[in-house]
This record gives sequence, structure tokens and C-alpha cells, in this order.
Amino acid sequence: MPSIKNLLYTLPAVLPAVLARPHIDRRQTAQTIPGKWIARIEDNEVLDTVLSTVFDAAGVQSTGTYSVGNVKGFNFDGDDAILDILQELGAIKSVEPDVMMHAYVPLHVRQSLHHVRQLPGNGTGNGTFVTQEDAPWGLGRISHKTNAGNGSSYVYDRSAGEDTFIYIIDTGINTEHEEFEGRVTLGESFIQGSEGEDDQGHGTHCAGTAAGTTYGVAKKANLIAVKVLDSEGSGSNSGVLRGIDWAVQHATENGHLDRAVLSMSLGGTFSQTTNDAIEEATNAGAFITVAAGNEGEDASNSSPASAPSACTVGATNLQDARADFSNFGEALDIFAPGEDITSAWIGSSSAQNTISGTSMATPHIAGLAAYLIALEGPKNPAALCERIQSLAQKDILEDVGEGSVNLLAYNGAAN
Repeated sequence: MPSIKNLLYTLPAVLPAVLARPHIDRRQTAQTIPGKWIARIEDNEVLDTVLSTVFDAAGVQSTGTYSVGNVKGFNFDGDDAILDILQELGAIKSVEPDVMMHAYVPLHVRQSLHHVRQLPGNGTGNGTFVTQEDAPWGLGRISHKTNAGNGSSYVYDRSAGEDTFIYIIDTGINTEHEEFEGRVTLGESFIQGSEGEDDQGHGTHCAGTAAGTTYGVAKKANLIAVKVLDSEGSGSNSGVLRGIDWAVQHATENGHLDRAVLSMSLGGTFSQTTNDAIEEATNAGAFITVAAGNEGEDASNSSPASAPSACTVGATNLQDARADFSNFGEALDIFAPGEDITSAWIGSSSAQNTISGTSMATPHIAGLAAYLIALEGPKNPAALCERIQSLAQKDILEDVGEGSVNLLAYNGAAN
């Protein structure tokens, strides 16, 4: 039988958990979506049960749910009165405002997004390694230790990401584009009224850099479009959470989670729920690479860039310097080419465009991750990011920004 002394020591530790109230973040910023909220439930709670309790207590119905490991919850519409009621429910862990998420393309480039040119031809090669002549400069840069600038070749192992799966969580993908040779699957759309086709261009561009036959790092990888951004390149954090949830579940159900890469060239204000969801997804086995952001500031201020378990990517230019728009700081894991990147576009089966952003750097790493999975076999996500870092060229970049790593992505194929 426990002594009174032991009970007295135990009670202070137990009471805070019993009496804990949800953390309600009521802050409103320019990026907040008015009246829209993201609730997270306690780890040991059952989502359907909590939804029933919330409806009984506050008359609130979910507008969507997410469940990534222990990070699970629901989206809802409500006001301060509803938040006051939820504050008293022990099953709720936290509530935060839903915020806008945006494609990471610098504002000064967006006006030229719909410029279309003709698709160039692809190069070929022999042996274990393939050489693509006159490749996009980003591909050349990640496959050579010397900077040859524009017109460089891309050297890569002919496995080229075969039997890997890259989930482009973005604006969708132009499935008719010849760059993809039928390797695109339209997954789920979290944009109302859209089935997943790209009506903006950003997602197609990212997909082309990750796995296009001309513009891509992993030219044989499979692509799955998860649409969370609309025709303006904008969406919601709640939609992004649901997109992560869907991608992890899809990869799990189809038996390729250890060969799955989630590429997220988007971001918004800091969200603990989003960062925690990414941690749960990587714990499950999904490699996730995210854009550092284009504000020219510390990446720790935004999500998913600040997620510790994501492989966060900054952008470089042709001069081997950090692009002036690229975020920086301790959140970054790697840099990759992100300025004046040519890739596939929307509007036709051969459209292309040249744009800039950490959005363009990120799919270089998504493709490189898929390339290394095919070449060396699956690794846990942390080990794969570390492998990318170990291959990288060290201390050759200029002005990486305070706290940033000085690592430029490299595939190890050529000198």
C-alpha cells in the first residue's frame, strides 16, 4: 500500500496532466484565414470520439480531419465563443488559427510565370553512367565538382530513381506533359472544385526538376500529384496537413513508404502542428524535403521550413552564392540550385518556363533523394538526409547566411 508521503510526492506530478487545458492560439496575422481553425487532439484520444464530443459540446462539425501518427485532429469554423468551449475539453491538445500557405516563388518572378517556350531535346550516354549534354545548369551543378555554368552536362547513374515515388505536394502536375512519359499519377486534391491537374504551373515545374526526362534529377522516378495549392499558388495549412496525411497513407497502403519522397515547395507562418506532423511522417519512414522560404530571413520563422525532421533546402545561384531571396539559418540542411531554373510548365505537352525560388531548389533534393534510394537502397529519412549532406560539396558557397550550413548538393557521379 503506498504511503501518504509517496502520494504527496506523486500528486503534484499527476495534477497538471489532469487539470491541463488546451493551448488556444488566438493570434491573428495577415496570413490568418478568418474564422478557420486547426484543432489537435491528445495523443491517446480517438478522433471520431472527440468529434462527437465536440459536436455535443459546441455544435461544431469538422471541415476536414488529419492523422499523421500521433498528430491528429480536425479543422473547423468558429469564433471566440467556440474557442472558449473547446478550452474546457480535456481531449483537445491545442488549437491554432488556419493560415495561408504559398508556393515559394519570389514575387518579382511571378509576373512572368506563364511565359512558354519550346522543349529542348535530351542527351544520351553509355555505360554505368549516363551523360546528358547541354543540361539545365542546376543538373550540371549537382553532378560536377567544378562550376561550368550554363551548358554543362548532367552525369548520373542509369538507375535514375527507378522504382521510387515522389509526392509533389503543390499545385498539381500537368499529366499530359511529355517530360513525364506517363509516370504521373493524380493523387488527391484538397482544393475545392479541382481534381488535381495543375492550373498554375508551379507543381509541374517542381515535378519536372525532380523527375522530368529532360529537366529532372531522377528521370525514372514515379510522380504522384497531391494538390494543396490553387491556381494562384495559395492554399491553407489545414489543406497541407491533410495532404501530408494522404501521401503517407497512400505510400503505406501501396507498400512503398521506404521508397517515398515528399516534396514540399511551399510554406507559411510557423506552425507547431505542421512541424510535429512532419516529424511523425518521417518517424513512419517517409523522407520529406521542404523549401527554406524566399523572405531572405531566418527559416525558423516559417513552416514547414523549421521542421527539424525535414530536409530543408536553401537556394543558390550560378555564382555559387546563396540566392538573395533564400532564407537561411540553422534550420537549413542543404543548398541546391534555385535561381533561373528551367523546367516543365502548363499550357501544352511541351511547355517550359524559367523561374526562381527555394521552390526550385527543393525538387533537386527530392530527385536526389529518390536517385540515392534507387542507387543505394532505402534508408531511414534522417540517414538519407545525412547521406545527402555527406556527399555535398563543403565550404564552396558564398554568403550562406548566419547559422547556415555551407553544403551544396552533389550526386557523387563526376568530378
